[in-house]
Amino acid sequence: MKKINFKKTFFNQGLFAAIFAVFLLLFSCSESKDWKTVSPTTQGTEQESEQQDDAQSEQQEESPGGQTEQKSESEPQSLKIMNWNLQTFFDAVYDGNEYDEYKNADSGWTEEKYNARLERLASVIKTIDADVITFEELEKEEQLQDIANRLAGNFSSSASYKKAFFAANYGSSLGCAVISRYPIGETSVHAIDYGSPKSTRPIIKFSVYKEGRTLTIFVNHWNSKRNDSAFSKTCREKQEKLLAKLMSEASAENQPLLATGDFNMDISEFELIEASINNSIENDENIMLNGESDFAVYSPWIQENGEYQTPGSYWYNNDWERIDHFFAAGNIKIEDFCAEGSGEWVYSNNHPYYYSLKNNQGYSDHFPITCKVTF
Repeated sequence: MKKINFKKTFFNQGLFAAIFAVFLLLFSCSESKDWKTVSPTTQGTEQESEQQDDAQSEQQEESPGGQTEQKSESEPQSLKIMNWNLQTFFDAVYDGNEYDEYKNADSGWTEEKYNARLERLASVIKTIDADVITFEELEKEEQLQDIANRLAGNFSSSASYKKAFFAANYGSSLGCAVISRYPIGETSVHAIDYGSPKSTRPIIKFSVYKEGRTLTIFVNHWNSKRNDSAFSKTCREKQEKLLAKLMSEASAENQPLLATGDFNMDISEFELIEASINNSIENDENIMLNGESDFAVYSPWIQENGEYQTPGSYWYNNDWERIDHFFAAGNIKIEDFCAEGSGEWVYSNNHPYYYSLKNNQGYSDHFPITCKVTF
């Protein structure tokens, strides 16, 4: 099995809270690691620029389709995007920050179980075959290397996932991540200090480049409703305001924008708008993100007849919830959106085949969601 080699960088781009983030450039060939550390306070902005320059220069390399990228900069490009909450995907190394059920040998969590679960998750990724994948609920950046190595023998070198990024709040159990077949640049991490460090979940902002076109993506994992409280609701409200702010600022650059992730809010809980706010997006905006400056986006969950698409992405309290989202803005078109409700990751009752630590069976309690974006 061929393996993927990493180059990673540490930096801090939090708006208020300290954030731990890792940028990984995955190069196939050898198993040696090229480590580079950047001061979070003095060189964060410089690192963003450096990543952008590196990614733009890579657009001259061979594309995942095996063709040299020489198309006109004005020609629209398409990518298949996938988002998946992996449901508490810890590795087999004990670090002390794991959930209680994973903390010791008595829990039954072993390296053998980790590898078996890793193999199943990689199988889903292989089947869906997306160009850019965003994840929630995995523990650390090394797991991205494990995923890439599991997939390395399944795709040609040009179609393998060579770029990745991981971010988590310092000291938190789980984070968010990205893997991509295309160059990643202009990466930053943003979060809010709610007064409890472990409650802070960052929003990753990054750009992906394809043949002269740039798509800006925002990865989200908003606070859970489990044991719902006024505090957790306030956290989600602040995360919504932060996303609205970030997307509004990015829209001034006239870039196509896409927010992904597990928002822990059903589509029905967002503010619905009846008609397009403006004509800057191929799909009419139908959701308003509330913030200091509200920001209109398009959600593919809402069909032309106003009904919500079925199935949802999460089965809760005997009903479908649509808490995993793509929100689009700017010069971008979403097509072929769905919650992936057919495959080995679907249980016999057509619900997500959730992972059980007790018997080491299952995948995740969320369906992956996918779409094709043209920008």
